[in-house]
Amino acid sequence: MVKKCLLISPPGELNVFPRGIMEIATFLNSQGVPCDVLPLGYYLKNIYNTDPYGYILQDLDKKEIYNTLQDKIEETNPELIGISNVYTRDNKSCLEIVSMCKQIRPQVLTVMGGQHATFCDKECLKNSDLDIIVRGEGEWTLIEILKATGEKKDFDQIPGITYRKNGSVHQNPTRSMGKLNKIPPVDFGLLPENYVRNTLIHGILNRGCAFHCKYCVEEKFWKNPRLYSSDKLIIEMKDLQDNYQTQMIGLEESMLDMRTNTYFSLLGKIKDNRIDLREEFYITTRIDTVTEQGIKKMKETNINILCVGIENFSDQVLKMMNKGQNYASILKGCEMLKNHNIWTNAYWMIGHPGDNPDNAEYTYSMFKEFFEKKLLKSGHVFVFVPYPGTEYFNHPEKYGIIINSYEWRKWRRWTKKPISCLENFSTDQVVTAYLKAREMLINYQKLNTFLYKSKKTDPDKNLCTNFTLTA
Repeated sequence: MVKKCLLISPPGELNVFPRGIMEIATFLNSQGVPCDVLPLGYYLKNIYNTDPYGYILQDLDKKEIYNTLQDKIEETNPELIGISNVYTRDNKSCLEIVSMCKQIRPQVLTVMGGQHATFCDKECLKNSDLDIIVRGEGEWTLIEILKATGEKKDFDQIPGITYRKNGSVHQNPTRSMGKLNKIPPVDFGLLPENYVRNTLIHGILNRGCAFHCKYCVEEKFWKNPRLYSSDKLIIEMKDLQDNYQTQMIGLEESMLDMRTNTYFSLLGKIKDNRIDLREEFYITTRIDTVTEQGIKKMKETNINILCVGIENFSDQVLKMMNKGQNYASILKGCEMLKNHNIWTNAYWMIGHPGDNPDNAEYTYSMFKEFFEKKLLKSGHVFVFVPYPGTEYFNHPEKYGIIINSYEWRKWRRWTKKPISCLENFSTDQVVTAYLKAREMLINYQKLNTFLYKSKKTDPDKNLCTNFTLTA
């Protein structure tokens, strides 16, 4: 079927739902702009080596990718092809996909969006096969691009894009953010049914974040935080339950604050609408927003897992992160969660500015203490990455950051080969701390999973299936 627009998610992660382009495609279709979606990873037939999180670690078979693209482009005959480049590590493969699309259909307009593309727009456009970068939110921008193309108008009046014209690159002014109540619930029918049933689908309630953690680009990408209607999320959850016999795996939120009416309203609607939740369903929040009332609402809704970004126990590092939390708030939140038998999963970052071997050892000892006291049940450890869009990327020397490589495919958080280190925290020292932390998390998660399963009448059911044992 002919479509105006084809949106492609790169195959870097085999089993992760491409929410960004799905929301854009759903919106475009609702506005009368026929749009299709191609989750490339779903169509790969070759077996690839992956890390514990499903990210492909080897070069892709370009012929396989090309043939998949060719089939879809011939089927849909799009005027515009958009590629999502959210993750820095995927930039090379995204640009290769752009070039393949141009080889298959030279006249097609190629567009790239996502966080990495937004903050590295001019560099991406060095690829002559790429026509336009959409910076930030894509829904309204793509409509204006397609309208200008249909009317054979220039792109100079379209905010939020960077494009090439007469041999030079033009960066138009930033676009104001749109109204999220205009974006309908995701249309899962745009994807193969089997893919929907088996992929990892997260729910979201916000775009943006009101906090100002210096290592994160979410605030800079989305600008001011905005709230979706909770009814949108409920409709998506019911659609998955009723029509695909599957459920979301959790709410991946920076702004799901237990102290807000939004939180209580959402969980109330989940219960009132009889939404079935996986046993391993989780929510993500900040540890300093945890409240007794919020935990009780979790339990009433049959949610028993909470993910929190502890990141570090060093006040020096937390201050440098601008995290806005300290040891006292971490302890208070974890104690409340333990008292209600919530499975608490913590995120841990090593090598952030302010960190050093002594701070890393202290944080290790504190995580160990929290596990011993059963204040934590599982965790994920990352190495710091100075992502494009952050102050750390723009001025690494100001923070004592040494960037070892600008080969984007190496910019990964779960790795024994970090792309950066600090003047007082060498690459070898970061790796040693990372591997030591990783081993501890694996051991405690195995132990806590075993203890949990031993209490179940059905030993095959595992509360922690979402949290890989390789941390």
